[in-house]
Amino acid sequence: MRTTSFQIFRFACIYMLTMPLAFMIPPLIVTSGYLGWIAVLIGGTINFGLILCTYQLGKMASGQAWTAFGEKISGKWGHRAVLLILVFWSVYYVSLDMEQFTMFYRSAYMRETPDWFLLLLIGIVILITARWGFSTLVYIADGTFIVILLGIIFILVIFTGDANYQMLPAFVTNHDFHNVFSDVISVISWNGEWFIFLFIMPQLKFDKNTLRNLLLANSLVIFAVLLTWLLVLLNFGNHYASQLKYPVLQLIRSTSFTGLIGNADPLFIGLWATSMIVHDAFLIYVGVTCLGHLLKFKENKPLITLLAGTATVAAVQYSRNTTLFQKDMTELGFISFWVMINGIPLYYVLIAFLRGRLGRKKLRG
Repeated sequence: MRTTSFQIFRFACIYMLTMPLAFMIPPLIVTSGYLGWIAVLIGGTINFGLILCTYQLGKMASGQAWTAFGEKISGKWGHRAVLLILVFWSVYYVSLDMEQFTMFYRSAYMRETPDWFLLLLIGIVILITARWGFSTLVYIADGTFIVILLGIIFILVIFTGDANYQMLPAFVTNHDFHNVFSDVISVISWNGEWFIFLFIMPQLKFDKNTLRNLLLANSLVIFAVLLTWLLVLLNFGNHYASQLKYPVLQLIRSTSFTGLIGNADPLFIGLWATSMIVHDAFLIYVGVTCLGHLLKFKENKPLITLLAGTATVAAVQYSRNTTLFQKDMTELGFISFWVMINGIPLYYVLIAFLRGRLGRKKLRG
């Protein structure tokens, strides 16, 4: 299937918004308080640069598979080392998502259900979805995007009514900047994975429309995160908001509206769960693509089972020690590793520049 650039825009929005809206806002409020908007804007601006690097590499590849094309820039063994790291990164990422969702779901529903059972169900769903292929993920994202867009409008219209706008001056009068740099790094680690779109070549043509739609997707992600962060602070205040683990869910439950609007949290949970499945199934797709190239496998379905199963087992291990899990998620080394992974397109562009290949539209060797 040939994927259009506008489909990639919708898919990118779903992929990039899934985790930040659920988990990035609380730690951002804890560390930066009213100045979190600065970290989001700076991090989002840096992501524009990562998108430009990704586009440049995609244009150079000109429809070739990235797993093979990357060797022409960084060399055979250098590129294979990167692919091997990405295999472990994708599996680890999926295990973290699974454990986060399990902790969240168990805190609201099915409190007596064993973690391993929930993780097993999630792992099976991710496995089945990944086996459907990238085309199915795009179609799921198409439908989910419309609902998420309506959800953003819903949040904008509904939750602004209960906001305390007298707190607005605090967003510019507060001058405690000592955590801004670390929060910028954190923002990039949450939504800077633009290099993953290199793995859908040759289904996607990297032209100016693709670049425009990826930049628009990043803009929408920045807007959605800023909007949610702002409404959480205006509705709950800095002190109480910093203690909330799932602020979006709390926003819905605390609204003064009744009826369907006041009880819309199951709808949002279902929508978020669908987005997470798409997110993790694509990560498995990326990992399988890398591993299949390294092992020269022509049939990838056994590898999908292997990586999805490994992620499930890793998540079960994390569920036995949630304290360690939460500690790892906030460690500087953990965040730095994510930023290093997200910087992959920048590394390849620099190598191509140093080797005098950056200006070429297509490399053959």
